[in-house]
Amino acid sequence: MDYKLLKNKINDYKQKYNVKIIGESVFGRNIFAVERVVNPKLSTAIFLCSIHAREHITTDLVCKMIDENLFDKITNFNLSFILMANPDGVELSTGGLQTAPIFMQSKLLSMNNQNSDFSLWKANGRGVDLNNNFDANFGTNVHSLVPSASGFIGEFAESEPETQAVTAYTKSVSPFFTISYHSKGEEIYYNFFQSGKRLERDKNIAEFFASQTGYKIKNPESLSSGGYKDYCVQKLGIPAITIEVGSDSLTHPIGFEHLCEIYERHKSIASMLEYAYNTTKEFEGK
Repeated sequence: MDYKLLKNKINDYKQKYNVKIIGESVFGRNIFAVERVVNPKLSTAIFLCSIHAREHITTDLVCKMIDENLFDKITNFNLSFILMANPDGVELSTGGLQTAPIFMQSKLLSMNNQNSDFSLWKANGRGVDLNNNFDANFGTNVHSLVPSASGFIGEFAESEPETQAVTAYTKSVSPFFTISYHSKGEEIYYNFFQSGKRLERDKNIAEFFASQTGYKIKNPESLSSGGYKDYCVQKLGIPAITIEVGSDSLTHPIGFEHLCEIYERHKSIASMLEYAYNTTKEFEGK
């Protein structure tokens, strides 16, 4: 899904949900949060999609969940969907160099090694990998020293308007749980140096998600830093998972034709969220 299609979806969702503009991208595109509010006093779970540009299938996936009314029976907590955290990057991946301002096009082409095909682009419009830009052991793992299609962590933690918007919104909502959707590999990540009861809580939640999706759990915390999941675990102390959707045999970017097979693995998302909510509440009561 590209940004234009997302805006059409957002207009549809305004009929049923609260829609907020939580910030703007480098190139001035809106970053939206779609909120399903049961009661303003209740806790919230956040979904984060398309923070990596080429992984825009994750926006399609969560929109399909919403469109299929998978969340309608949830009454214990609120939901918030940040459906496209990296709109500039998604536009580059789906529409190419022409979607960027003229003054940036030569720079972006250089970042992409003079390759006019931007379909595999992961970063934002400044060549910063947003899922390495959050304030969670920032700079521990550096994959690129300069702006590029992927791996550049940025000049400092939360240097980018997209990560600033997501962080500020997350703090304002105070979620009890977050899900970051990525692709690919059919894997779930949950740990980021938490320990004791918190580690046990978070592992239990991840294992339940794994049992429902058929995905496998991976724990490469030593290789991770600056991710949204990492930030939520380390700075907010809440359970947070990253879900990599789509078989590893598929190629980036995963095509829309694979959406239904991916969706089938997530049809029980409401019960997964309920489990996360109940597990978190049990932890708070101990």
